[in-house]
Amino acid sequence: MTRPREQLIRELAADLAPRPRLGAPGAAAAGFLAAAALGVGAATLAVGPLRPGLLRQLASEPGFAVDLLLGGLAGLAAAVGLMRLRAPGRAVGARAAALAGLLFTAWAAWQLLDFWAGNAAPATRGRGACVLEVLLYSLPPLALALWLARRAAPLERGWTGLVAGIAAGVLPALAMQLACIDAPLHALGLHLAPVLAVAALGALLGPLTLRRV
Repeated sequence: MTRPREQLIRELAADLAPRPRLGAPGAAAAGFLAAAALGVGAATLAVGPLRPGLLRQLASEPGFAVDLLLGGLAGLAAAVGLMRLRAPGRAVGARAAALAGLLFTAWAAWQLLDFWAGNAAPATRGRGACVLEVLLYSLPPLALALWLARRAAPLERGWTGLVAGIAAGVLPALAMQLACIDAPLHALGLHLAPVLAVAALGALLGPLTLRRV
């Protein structure tokens, strides 16, 4: 004989573990970006210094500031989208990913525009392994992003993993923009393109690591 429905509901409710209270998406995104940027920055500087003349370039070339702004906005949109998607009902997966994707596309398009306009500063020398650096430095932020999402209750796990990958990959790409050579096609192929691989990895890991328990 089965247990009465009311008793079954009480027993199931007693087994539920309380979930941590989630902060506002903007504040949570800022905290994630700050922690991830600190780690990425430390790893970047441990391998080598930033590009010589960087501060002078920022002051004298508005296009370079636009470059960094577009990358920063793409990362911010992805981080906010992640924090919204981890709570059911706050966002739709496709829309959250679309905003981050559009800003990332604009960032990539800016590299092509900079190349065609011939506005880039003369290239000096590259880091040598910037693709590998972008990929490796993305892994800890990606793990952090997925852990933060897992602590909540994301329903669209593939989309959540995708925006987590974008948020994690943009930070090392920005770091390479500051540390490696200022050459638009180099930046497009070796700094920004690896972000797509990290986003794909996040999309694959999302359904596996964000399963409801």
